[in-house]
Amino acid sequence: MKAKEEKNNIQCIHERKDGNTSYLLHPEDNDLFVRTGRQVIASCQLGISLELWLNELSSMMKAVHDWANVHAGHVRACYCAPQGTSVVFFFAPKSEQFDFDLADELAAFNLELLRTYNVGMAEMRQIPWSEFDRFVNPTAATNRLIYGEQLKPLEAVDA
Repeated sequence: MKAKEEKNNIQCIHERKDGNTSYLLHPEDNDLFVRTGRQVIASCQLGISLELWLNELSSMMKAVHDWANVHAGHVRACYCAPQGTSVVFFFAPKSEQFDFDLADELAAFNLELLRTYNVGMAEMRQIPWSEFDRFVNPTAATNRLIYGEQLKPLEAVDA
């Protein structure tokens, strides 16, 4: 193995020197992986990037929850659902009609989120509560209640 042994028995992989060297990785489950030094480094960088993105997303969801809580007089519920490459927040107003004041507030808040959090595209949509299930499936693992009432799944209709 070309990797140098350093203090505390740590193996060091230098991309320039060890990037093309193959390494055998042997986890506890006895699966064996052969990766180059460059692949090991890229995997670590991806893991760090993913962790940072997930932290940003979690922070953004907390900010949306807090915002909805402050605007509780207008917001009945908020769900988050991925759609393509966007994170979409679906808001149900407390009123039965489209809430123009809420729409203005959501537009300003959406801009604030895009400037504050590095998660890619985030969108805000106002959906009537009576038709919420057309846009959000509450049982889908990818959809998450952020604030307010739990949407009840549609019951099967007997034919």
